[in-house]
Amino acid sequence: MSLLAEAGDPVSRNWLLARLKDLGHTTSRARLNRALRFCFNLGLAVEGSEGVQWTHTTSPSLLRSLTKGKRV
Repeated sequence: MSLLAEAGDPVSRNWLLARLKDLGHTTSRARLNRALRFCFNLGLAVEGSEGVQWTHTTSPSLLRSLTKGKRV
């Protein structure tokens, strides 16, 4: 998921598919969706109205908030 980490800003799934193709790593949309769902479930990325964004961090206070906070 380094493409998401490098992007910094939210990106669309189409952008991810195009960048993967440019790098010679083509994949299907279904496979991309499974990989993204895995990252969402682990709290490594989020999806909003602007697209998908990498959110993984090693900040102790943020990790504590993620584990104890309410999911909305």
